Amino acid sequence: MIRLLLLIAFLPLQLLILLLFSLAGTFGFLRGLLFPPRPDRKEEAGGKCSMVMLNWNGLHLMRESIPALKEAVARDGRGHQILVVDNGSTDQSVTWLEEHHPEVEILRLEENLGFGRGNNLGVEAAENEIVVLLNNDMIVSSDFLAPLLRGFTGPDIFAVTSQVFFPEGKRREETGATAARFDKGYLHFAHLPLTEAHYRRNYLPVLWAGGGSTAFRRSMFLELGGFSDIYSPCYQEDVDLCYRAWLRGWHSLLAADSSVLHKHRSTSSGIFSKTELDTMVEERKILFTWRNLELGNLACHLLLLPLSFTKWISPGTYAGALRRLPAILLSRMREPVRAFRDREIMEWAEHPLRYLNRFKRERFFGKPESRRLKILIVSAYLPHLGTHGGAGRVFQLMKRVAEKHEITLITYIETERERAFLHQAEECCHRVIPILRGRFRSSSWFPYEPFEEFNCDSFRWALEGLAAAEDYDIVHFEWTQMAQFSEFFPFTPKMVTEVEVNWAAHRTMVAVEPNPLKKIRKYYNTLQTLYRESEQCAVADRVVCVTEEDKGYLAGFVSPEKLTVINTGVDLDYFSYSEEGKDPNAIVFVGAFRHSPNLDAMFYFYREIFPEIVEKCPGIHLYIVGSSPPDEILKLGLNDNITVTGFVEDIRDYYRLARVVVVPIRTGVGIRGKVLEGWASGSAMVASPLACQGIKAEHDSNILIAGNPADFAKCTVELLSNPGKCIALAREGRATAEALYGWDVMGSQMID
Repeated sequence: MIRLLLLIAFLPLQLLILLLFSLAGTFGFLRGLLFPPRPDRKEEAGGKCSMVMLNWNGLHLMRESIPALKEAVARDGRGHQILVVDNGSTDQSVTWLEEHHPEVEILRLEENLGFGRGNNLGVEAAENEIVVLLNNDMIVSSDFLAPLLRGFTGPDIFAVTSQVFFPEGKRREETGATAARFDKGYLHFAHLPLTEAHYRRNYLPVLWAGGGSTAFRRSMFLELGGFSDIYSPCYQEDVDLCYRAWLRGWHSLLAADSSVLHKHRSTSSGIFSKTELDTMVEERKILFTWRNLELGNLACHLLLLPLSFTKWISPGTYAGALRRLPAILLSRMREPVRAFRDREIMEWAEHPLRYLNRFKRERFFGKPESRRLKILIVSAYLPHLGTHGGAGRVFQLMKRVAEKHEITLITYIETERERAFLHQAEECCHRVIPILRGRFRSSSWFPYEPFEEFNCDSFRWALEGLAAAEDYDIVHFEWTQMAQFSEFFPFTPKMVTEVEVNWAAHRTMVAVEPNPLKKIRKYYNTLQTLYRESEQCAVADRVVCVTEEDKGYLAGFVSPEKLTVINTGVDLDYFSYSEEGKDPNAIVFVGAFRHSPNLDAMFYFYREIFPEIVEKCPGIHLYIVGSSPPDEILKLGLNDNITVTGFVEDIRDYYRLARVVVVPIRTGVGIRGKVLEGWASGSAMVASPLACQGIKAEHDSNILIAGNPADFAKCTVELLSNPGKCIALAREGRATAEALYGWDVMGSQMID
């Protein structure tokens, strides 16, 4: 209630201020068009720079910082200028410098002019185009200088800053990777942790370069007017300066290889109390917002700011900011036309990949074709053997591609238990990044969004970090749902594997749904899936289908030249053939139960087929094998003649056990890996026509195919009572697998 009253009370004032900003902005825009800035730039002279250190009563600090700086200059070996700007010190700073470091130049000021004006005078007095500004409480590393100077690779580089560390035992409040977020009308500044990308790329954008540990281009610094007096005596001058540089199209970068040690607030804490410093920081956030942000963001800020009075700032702090409003309005009228939007600048600092994709596109072009490629595989499920047919397919192809190319794999894992299988992928991949699939973020307002359960922030952040750190020759999305992350790779060739054509699979669910209302809903889901799936395939340069039938499902919605077919295969060594050890009363169904067609198949089999089999073969026992069984499946295990195993370490044990493997699939599309695994293992099988789609399945030769419950039960009973028939089917099935479905054949197609 208090916040609402404040909002109403301040509304007239805020609207008046907004009007003033609108008028000032209009004037500034017209002035910028009529009188654009005319830069006066100098080239760097021989790679030399000027080191400018601001000091006020900092003898105790300079005893450490000056020797470290001299060591860094000597190590670099280019004869850089060292200039100390003494801000009216009353200790022995100047005397000590003259006595112990006579080669250091000194600019004496009669009084303390504050951080901004003192540094401005130092930059004006500097001899070189690149000026490194240092606080006297910054202890530079011996190799900090060269990375800063190397960062000035183009005419649009304004500043290159160092990574900042704090003394041991103190919380690291600064890193150098600066950013800001505009939230509900209020600006929040932050120092972000450095990522792998910072060390691999070395030069990534920051919102601002710290005024006490940064190399600036002197001519740009002076063209901007240096640090603004609006923020005097201290704080936010460097944020304001660098943001105004961004608005002109000039970049500020962080050199991760350069580092300094910051004895934080060693000077300011001797003048101001902590409360005064905190108040000063919040007041200057308001000043920065008023001076720099676009009118739309200013409107949001002004209208919502009273809501922050009881949270972030006090009315007194706001009143202090209002006293500087005339100076801010005048400064906005003098600014040239913006080169970048607020949103862009803040996004680049927080998401460096977006900066790289905007300004470093050349890294994707001109690469030699005949070499070992760097491939990134983005997988919905962990590629491994033994529990998941689709995951096995991805693993087998990945393993063969890895023989010729370097693969990085980032993949979801369903449970912590799956980490036990990571070693399989790690043995063939250059790098494996597993992300536990958890809470997802809704991606649209549609009543049904087919792929959003894979839109997890943890995965998104990890993938964005990978893309920012390294460039890949190919990105391969395994399963269509992973193509929703294609935004991170706008210039990289992309492949999508349709392990299952989702819209066609949804359509099969419509056909078996008896409830009219649910049938309508599933039909809508099918259409929405078709829309989203065709959208995901459109971002790919190549779409891999597993059967010709699947290719046909996509042909009307995806450019035909993008479509290709690589069948699923089977590991003929892993699923070794065996006729021994069969339990004459064992029926086995294999399928991961997070895949809905397996749920439908099991319920269909249990309700419509299994009772007739039990009637004819009372001693029969059904083994339901597969990970993540829901409660409805687990309850089936309460029957004396049914065992629900859940996850098993090795599904081969159950293929060896089974007299008959049943595959009663009614929904879904694509190749059923369980049929191929059964063939390779020497299992006699009964399957539905849909389960045999896309493979060389011949009824009464290598498998029995049954299209309705009565026939399915009849075929199963026939095999249970006829061991010779089982062996004949098993041998022919193995021969089919060996002739057509070895992984080496599929792997060569993927490599080509």
